[in-house]
Amino acid sequence: MVKSVKLKKVLKSSIFKFASTINKIIPKNDNKVMLYSANRGIEFNLKPLLEFMLEKEMYNQYEIICVVEGKKYFDNLDNVKYLTRIKGMLQFFRTKYVFYTAGQIPIKPAKGQTVIHMSHGTCDYKTMGLLTNINNGDEFFFNYMITTGEYYKPIVAKEYKCSEENVFVCNEPTTDAFYKPLKQKYDLGSYNKVLLWLPTFRKSDSLNYSDSEEERLLPCFDNEDYEELNEALQRKNYKLIVKLHTAQRLQNYKFTEFSNLFIYSNDDFVNLGYELYQLLMQVDVLIGDYSSVSLQFLLLDKPMAYVIPDIESYNKERGFVFDNPEDYMPGYIVKNKEQFYQFLDELSKGKDTFADKRKKVKEIIHKYDDGKSCERLLALSGISLTSN
Repeated sequence: MVKSVKLKKVLKSSIFKFASTINKIIPKNDNKVMLYSANRGIEFNLKPLLEFMLEKEMYNQYEIICVVEGKKYFDNLDNVKYLTRIKGMLQFFRTKYVFYTAGQIPIKPAKGQTVIHMSHGTCDYKTMGLLTNINNGDEFFFNYMITTGEYYKPIVAKEYKCSEENVFVCNEPTTDAFYKPLKQKYDLGSYNKVLLWLPTFRKSDSLNYSDSEEERLLPCFDNEDYEELNEALQRKNYKLIVKLHTAQRLQNYKFTEFSNLFIYSNDDFVNLGYELYQLLMQVDVLIGDYSSVSLQFLLLDKPMAYVIPDIESYNKERGFVFDNPEDYMPGYIVKNKEQFYQFLDELSKGKDTFADKRKKVKEIIHKYDDGKSCERLLALSGISLTSN
């Protein structure tokens, strides 16, 4: 993955501009489907889409090609072909159906080719694309970008400098899991409540930029506060699992397991056997902030808190799609350590204070609440769900 913004812009305006011209004249194979991820393998919205295609035995009609950054992300799946990025880019020229999640190939779709970008979280608090201070240049290399509600259509169109006709309201394949039986039941122990904290990244080495001045892995808490936090959880018999963001700088990270507090990097979380969307279905409370997961979690209609001590800094560095993002945070707002402990006290009272606000925000963010995102995506692409 290219980190330099300047280099990205140069490549887009030279090599890939020429590649877009070539792509127009090469015939496309109607039976090829590509799922492309620039990093970390087939994850996020691509993974449930792939599982859905395999469940429907679509390999009988289509060649399913997964393009990932390296061979270590190849899976031993029947009826799926894995390629690394260079070979995948060459395959792009002959593939009719292409789905992106993390990153994309900066080649404009040809006539008769369908390219759909799903990102890795399409309902956002934070700005993306051209509305950020990062500005990677042209990112309109798709026919459709999906999102979750009508509210987002003009925003996404500005972010990617496309027409609102290129923005498709669908909901996200990752959240289809919320409407199905559990695939993995986790032993979370005998606690009064299980809380999951998913802080978004503030500083990232892999992405080569920062979204906030916040230096701590757990906003509001320094490393020396963890024991005190564990004791507070212990008194209420609460379990708190913290999963750090995949892009978070881990300079001060150490695998941490107390009696009631568990702090994991993304890799440690995965190595322990957890799958995020399966775990979300099993916890009692989500603690979030500016991450799209906090908005996805609305579909489960459970209590939430938002730890946002750096909201002003984040707005300055990254920016929000809402004029007042706190209006779209239907849960306890936490801006310091004392408020976090007050939030734990409020939880123990058993009153669901923000139930009505959650419902109102959900109606704005999510047009669909049915778990049929994969079906809508394939229908949009023109891929047939039935064999010839």
